[in-house]
Amino acid sequence: MAEGDMHRVRVTATPRRSCPALFLDRDGTLVDDPGYMSDPDQIVVLPGALPALHRFRSAGFALVLVTNQSGIGRGFFGWDDYDKVAARLRQHLAEQELDFDAECACGHAPDTGATCGWRKPSPGMLEEAARRLDLDLSASVMVGDKASDVWAADAAGVDRAVHVLTGAGSRERVDHSDWQLSVSLDMIDDLSALLP
Repeated sequence: MAEGDMHRVRVTATPRRSCPALFLDRDGTLVDDPGYMSDPDQIVVLPGALPALHRFRSAGFALVLVTNQSGIGRGFFGWDDYDKVAARLRQHLAEQELDFDAECACGHAPDTGATCGWRKPSPGMLEEAARRLDLDLSASVMVGDKASDVWAADAAGVDRAVHVLTGAGSRERVDHSDWQLSVSLDMIDDLSALLP
């Protein structure tokens, strides 16, 4: 797969612009993570996630998904499979009158993604969404279950990073004292506790 084929961006027809964003990791943060999700029937939105999205939407935030999808780079599944899963997630959100303003995905495996600038902990996905929607990174929030999500927020100049215990969160938080950060860091159990 060519280098240019390893990144995806989708912007909704009428996105929020010139505002802060709630950046969300997908697997393990917003939805259950069965590992290398390639089947839309595996989508299970985690409890409390949708009310949290509504709170941020009501507070004037854009909703932006930023997801590492190394299963593509590892050859476990392709972009067609990713697109089917993404469409199912959008369907779940639409049923609750929600939509992502933008979705960014990096398909690189860790070895090749280390220098692509997009794969978290690099800030490329957040920066690309900010460029396309004129987002205010300095007032934005990034939520994820991995240290790489927190580091991406820090690298992008996001105001606040939030770490959840869902997904890989409980395993990754054990070493949080080693996280060298300048960003404000909140630690919560899951998205049900997330407030703007």
